[in-house]
Amino acid sequence: MNFYFPGTYTELREHHFQENYKVKSKNQVTQMDERLILMRINQFQDGFNQLSTLIEDSQYFDFLYYLVEYLDQHPNQKVQLQLVEMLSFQIQKLYPDHPQAFKMTLFLLLNLLQQKQIQGQQVRRALKILQQLFSLNAFHDLGREGSRYIFDLIKMALEIKDAQIREVWIDILVQAIVQWQSYDLNLKNRIVHLMYEQESVVPNISKFLLGCSKNEKLKQYTVDQIILLVNYITEKSTNQTESLAVKNLKELLSQTSKEMPRVYYQQLSAFISLYDNENYHIRNGLSELITNVIEYLIKESKDQDSDELQLANANNLIKQLIDRHMDKTALCRSNVLQCLSQLLNANCVPKQHLQTIFAISSSRLRDISGYVRKSSLQLLKSIVRYYRFLYVQSQGRQDFWSSNEVDEQINKNKEELQNVHKDFEEMDKQFQNGEITQDNLNESVKFIKKKAQETIKIQEYLEEYQQFLQGMKTVITQVLQLCQSKNQADVIHSIKLFSYLQKYHYEFANQGLRRMILLVWSQDKTIQQEVIKKFWKLFLRDTKKTRQIVLSIIEIISKSNLKELISLEKIILSYETEQTPNYKFPSKMFHTLWEYFGSQEIDQRSMLIFVRIMLTRNSSYLNLEKVAQIYNLLQKYSKKDPDWIIIKELATILSKLDRTQGKNQVNFNKSIDLLIILLIKYQNSLDMNYFSACDSIIQLVPNAENPELIFETLLQDLGFKQNKMDLEVEEQKKIEDIHLAHAIYIAGSVSLQLLIFIDSTHNQLKNLKNEREKQIGKEQEIDKIQGGVEGQFEKLHGMVDEIQDLKLIQKNLLSVFSPMVKQILEECLNQMETEETLSRQQPPIVQVSLITMCKFMCLSESYCRENIQMLFNIMKSPLVDQVMKNNVIISIGDLLHRWPNTIQKFHKQIYSNLSDTSAAVRRVTLLVLTHLILNDMVKSKTSLSHIPILLNDPHPQIPAMARYFLNELQKKEQRAISNAIPDIISNVQDQNENILSQISQYIDKSQIESIVDKLITILGTSTNQYEIKNISILFNNINLTQNSLQKLLDGWEEYREKLTDQFVFNQFISLIKKLKRILPQDAKPLIEEYEMKVEHHDKETFENRRREKITKKKNAKQIQVENNDKEQKENKAGNRLQQQQQRKITKKKREEDYMELESDSEEISDQSLIIKKQTSQRRKKITNKDEEE
Repeated sequence: MNFYFPGTYTELREHHFQENYKVKSKNQVTQMDERLILMRINQFQDGFNQLSTLIEDSQYFDFLYYLVEYLDQHPNQKVQLQLVEMLSFQIQKLYPDHPQAFKMTLFLLLNLLQQKQIQGQQVRRALKILQQLFSLNAFHDLGREGSRYIFDLIKMALEIKDAQIREVWIDILVQAIVQWQSYDLNLKNRIVHLMYEQESVVPNISKFLLGCSKNEKLKQYTVDQIILLVNYITEKSTNQTESLAVKNLKELLSQTSKEMPRVYYQQLSAFISLYDNENYHIRNGLSELITNVIEYLIKESKDQDSDELQLANANNLIKQLIDRHMDKTALCRSNVLQCLSQLLNANCVPKQHLQTIFAISSSRLRDISGYVRKSSLQLLKSIVRYYRFLYVQSQGRQDFWSSNEVDEQINKNKEELQNVHKDFEEMDKQFQNGEITQDNLNESVKFIKKKAQETIKIQEYLEEYQQFLQGMKTVITQVLQLCQSKNQADVIHSIKLFSYLQKYHYEFANQGLRRMILLVWSQDKTIQQEVIKKFWKLFLRDTKKTRQIVLSIIEIISKSNLKELISLEKIILSYETEQTPNYKFPSKMFHTLWEYFGSQEIDQRSMLIFVRIMLTRNSSYLNLEKVAQIYNLLQKYSKKDPDWIIIKELATILSKLDRTQGKNQVNFNKSIDLLIILLIKYQNSLDMNYFSACDSIIQLVPNAENPELIFETLLQDLGFKQNKMDLEVEEQKKIEDIHLAHAIYIAGSVSLQLLIFIDSTHNQLKNLKNEREKQIGKEQEIDKIQGGVEGQFEKLHGMVDEIQDLKLIQKNLLSVFSPMVKQILEECLNQMETEETLSRQQPPIVQVSLITMCKFMCLSESYCRENIQMLFNIMKSPLVDQVMKNNVIISIGDLLHRWPNTIQKFHKQIYSNLSDTSAAVRRVTLLVLTHLILNDMVKSKTSLSHIPILLNDPHPQIPAMARYFLNELQKKEQRAISNAIPDIISNVQDQNENILSQISQYIDKSQIESIVDKLITILGTSTNQYEIKNISILFNNINLTQNSLQKLLDGWEEYREKLTDQFVFNQFISLIKKLKRILPQDAKPLIEEYEMKVEHHDKETFENRRREKITKKKNAKQIQVENNDKEQKENKAGNRLQQQQQRKITKKKREEDYMELESDSEEISDQSLIIKKQTSQRRKKITNKDEEE
């Protein structure tokens, strides 16, 4: 019986397939495991080696038929590959002598190759054999059904990943289409269906179509296939459909147009209408298609020496692409910007479009979508790179031109043009006078024209570049704002843009660099890593240029403020750590840096700051030789006025010294002695940096030998001994004032070091106690009664506390200063009150006295107790400047941590500063309160009524800080904000929807009903119109429940009259509309009832009158019940009987009340009567329920 290819695989065993070969055997494969199947395949292989036509035997063919079908449903790669190997080897032997066996083997092999998850060298060899058979014309007589099985190899597109397999597979399909062009519709339909299966199909289909386009006979087939895909999928897709086929079509258009743009260019009219499609994937695919066609046209025009038609078409397409940047869908706008960026990166945008694209990228930085802003930043970077290529690199430069350089060059060109004009006039005169001939004139004019044209061309270039620089000023401002965005992509791509600008020294890039450095403190680890990475690439990457690296970082330090210096230090310290192990530091960095020590060529301040940072990385760099150099430099300063910033940095550098070695300690002590001498010698210095140097030097003293003697000597040599102090004389001259300020400041710094020493003493005592207890072991009872080890150490702690509280400040050398600072501050306050001057910055002596007093208060609790009220007086005074107020607020935070019992009763006065006129004071107050509350040093309840007001602060930083506080508090105490809602509303001084809408986000859902209950009560009793309006606003921002609505109904008469205000009425109307949207269907009757009440709030329902009568009768009954209680105490025997009688009387009177109330008015409208009945029934239910309880 002859074998013919069936219509379907299963048709081969169906009864109607009678005239040809039919599978009749039973399926034995399902009962076999892998081992048995492999054994059977090996047996078949041996049989085929002996008899090549063995497959014609139904026993063999039918088993293989069922095996192929089984493997399609239960893939087993090992079995599949062995079977492919056997069948492909066999088919090669069967052609051309055994056509029947050849067809049967080919049928099985083709079906096997279409199966999923089958890859390997066996597949490649099988396809190679099929390729050879095609070249031998072995498939010419397969017919329609046979060709269909060859075309079904297109299904392999789902699995092919190997490039060699793909190449052979494409060649087979191309040959098949060429041979059976009349049957190619089957293939086209299969490709359409494959687009609905999975994403992996697109790359292989693209390669297949590219292979077809390269064959001259299949160019039309390629076009027809693409158009069929587009038409079919676009017709089936709906508005904004996210189907797999639509996504695959978009990718197919993008990939194929990149690989064969000429095909799309010739058929562009068939695709351009896709911009009208509602699906954004299809519009994106068309944008990428047009981009690839533009790129093709521009490159072709360059290769063919400016083909004007192609350039014109490219320009038209660019305009069409630019017009799509305002697409309604954000992803389409983003895609268009990416396409423009691709064209710029490929150098395929004519100059006339640059300004337009630049303006688009600038405007899209403000887009509401994060995707669009990200693409806009990428496009902006491409534009900057393109401008640099056109206007900078073309002139043989690497770095951007500055505005001044461009202006100078433009002016220079203008002068040259004027000179050209003068030369032309001069030559004309000479010709008129007959001094030169016509030929000489013509040659000279030709030269002058050429020179003028070159100058004009350069001038045009410079003016275009000048426009770019002007536009960049606006862009830089916008990108700086995006650096503060909550969107990670905004920040990261802003960093990338600033990094590129800094790399090529754009004149305003330094602003971006400074902002970028601050982002190292971002909570987002990705942003931190990006900052660290970009800084390393900009300044530390080229390890061979160590000197250049050192000078660059010194220059950055010299231009940085305090925040930037701290951020820069964090970045430098992060390299070669677990955070960034791959970013290496130049090995000779410190050695090269130290070469500049003491040099006048560079800024010594910045150099020493860099040294200090490097020593924080590795203190071993500081050796004996370098300490000697520091000592020599300090000696030079003893002969001239020192730079106190340098002194401060040198002192900090000395603190890094390893003092375990004896020689180091000797040099360290000598350096400290010299530093102390400098403090004493220049105690009258007017340089304000003297104070910061004092701190660094005083912090070194505890590490020296006999630090207490050094402190004593320093204070005595400053000339302030207790028996010689005369404050009034000291204030006579300015020089004496600054002298006094220095002495007071040093006294405060000393007290702080004493505090640190006392804390360490307490810790040492605790450690000694623990060691003693371990040595003694278990104490006997008699020892415990007498106090034992713990008692001994408690006495020692008490002695230390006594020294700290009384002796250091009030009975010691520092006691000279403790009354002095108090007197200075009192006189300052009295003077301000007398003169009633506006707040202005106080002289240094006042500011220093305040800081020193706060330090003394940290040291002594008794001193703190005596003077704490003065601090709060300073803080609350409107005449005190913001610097002093901020110092007080910060100090109160420290004191609250130090002496909580003493400060606790005063700390509530801090909240008044949240409404201070100075934004700096409000910010510092909020910062301190945030720290205190989140660390449980202050209860949050009081603060919560004040801090939310700052959500509407005009200073942009303060609302962000307030939101941070509320977010952190919500994590810590979930119900804290909800409980404070009534207090917050009472503190909002005006009608403020912004604050209330933000606060509503923190309300706990489980507390909504209780909050509504409280707000109804406030709404009913409040006379403050702003409070009433704010409550109505808050109702609109809370997601009310059905029970909450019931409470609004129950308490209606309490707040009905408040709805006479039009604003409040409108808020309740909006609330009803919202309730209709959010509440379930079963709440509809309640909503309708409430809506009726709100709409007719101005009509009397007499519920208030009923309430008054019921209240009076309840009061009367209550009096009667109290009298009955007295009687019950006198006569206990009749107690039960009296109670029963009383209940009957109460019930009867309640019924009479309701009867009386129902006939209370004759002139009630129908609507009011309905409301009255509903309310009456509800009141009866509540009363009955109360009786049952």
